[in-house]
Amino acid sequence: MRRAPYFAPVPLILLAVAALAGAPGPRAVGSAREEGPYRVLAGAYSRKDAKTGTGGTVVRAVLGELTIAVEFLDPGAREAFVRSIAPAMPDPFAARPGRPEAFSVFRVSFTNRSGVDVQFQPQNVVLLTDRKTQEFPVDLTDLYRSAEMAGASDPERVFERLTPMMFDSATTIAKGTSLERLLVFGPFPAKWKDLRLNFSFLQIGTETRTVSFDFHKQPDKG
Repeated sequence: MRRAPYFAPVPLILLAVAALAGAPGPRAVGSAREEGPYRVLAGAYSRKDAKTGTGGTVVRAVLGELTIAVEFLDPGAREAFVRSIAPAMPDPFAARPGRPEAFSVFRVSFTNRSGVDVQFQPQNVVLLTDRKTQEFPVDLTDLYRSAEMAGASDPERVFERLTPMMFDSATTIAKGTSLERLLVFGPFPAKWKDLRLNFSFLQIGTETRTVSFDFHKQPDKG
């Protein structure tokens, strides 16, 4: 069963609409208190990695012949991903200069070497944090409805330009193929330390699986 529809807050959708139109948008919204620079790294927090300033960024899960890789994208990596798909397109998820990030974006890659198709339902993914918060991803229908509610002049344009880069309500990863797109959430809560992305009801042929991907925050020492 699909979760209840998520309507992105008006400032968020207007930010995306303005970026897609190449025009300045409203100020981005974020956590009430701005934190110092940090990185979002794979796995549980490691004091050793924090001391040396190292640590991996990608969490992988292998389910038979299906491999899933998940990575949080910082602003630079996020912009590079957008431009790899649409070279002339500005990053629709970018915060305005001097403002906190409005979106939390993860790149999710599927490599399906099995002999069956895989069905991925992004609305069955939930982001859980140690601050006792949970959030579902924004999908294209959410953005289209929010654009209409915000009075955008061309909400269809938002839908069309984001389609190649965001997971929508249901996706098939055909056998023998790979697919890479974004999962987009709102801003992280203040003072979070650990988070988990939980993928439920992942259908591999006739088999249903659940898999989780853990990340943590590490101060960026530059």
